[in-house]
Amino acid sequence: MKLLFITSFLLCTCGALHAQQSSTSIPKLTAKQVRQLIDTSTIPTIINFWASWCGPCIREIPYFEEQVKGTPVRLLLVSIDYPEAYSKTLKEFVLRKGYTSQVIYLDETDPEVFLPIIDKQWSGAIPASIFVDNSKKFYRFFNSQLTEQRLALELRALLKTE
Repeated sequence: MKLLFITSFLLCTCGALHAQQSSTSIPKLTAKQVRQLIDTSTIPTIINFWASWCGPCIREIPYFEEQVKGTPVRLLLVSIDYPEAYSKTLKEFVLRKGYTSQVIYLDETDPEVFLPIIDKQWSGAIPASIFVDNSKKFYRFFNSQLTEQRLALELRALLKTE
């Protein structure tokens, strides 16, 4: 009986760990693939560009996640961390911070190439965010950190019905 309990416990624990690890896998996408996500979004979506070394980014993400909770808005966190961070520390960082939104890694190294693909207005500063809902022809780009109050205003605009 004791052996059965231990075996069941280990199987459940290993399954939970596997589910947690697979749910925190971070896909690599090119700028063109991210642009395609933006262009084909038919639900309210916020694409937030950030990096683990960016203080304003790290301060912004928790209130983005909090404010979209319970709404139909999809929040995508697109990391522009350096390539070595992707393989060594990014997944651990995301787990440690407890991010619940989908995290994507922008698999690009030349800002002169990827910035105009994502948005011609993007200077390269982060955090940067795109609010989009193509079904309503809604698109707004922000090239700086948003305050909690400004995020709330923009979220209401994104969710506003025509």
